[in-house]
Amino acid sequence: MQMAYEDQAPWFDVRIDACDPPRRLALSTTGESGNWRIELLLSHTDGQTELRLVHHLDTTDEIGEMGPGWEYYLDMLVAARDGLPTPSFDDYYPAMKPYYDSLRAISGTLANVPTRRSLR
Repeated sequence: MQMAYEDQAPWFDVRIDACDPPRRLALSTTGESGNWRIELLLSHTDGQTELRLVHHLDTTDEIGEMGPGWEYYLDMLVAARDGLPTPSFDDYYPAMKPYYDSLRAISGTLANVPTRRSLR
């Protein structure tokens, strides 16, 4: 997988750790930017489907950089689905960094940070 909108557009090897259609996909990635564990969870209520992305963190050191990036990628997904212009990363970072850094201050042992988007 290539993170095409990141600096140097790094590549990652991806392993599927769990696949429980149509509700859950768990992935592990390895690459020059580190090793990640990510879950994509779908739920459906009252005609709305919610996608929840969970990035399991070993440390919260880079949460201020990771959080805004995932917000950006999820909003790009919504924009693509709705035929809207691609958002600008400059609207996410550094503006959202203080919010995500505050999550680290709340809990030094934060295990994961869910990010959600409603999908129709």
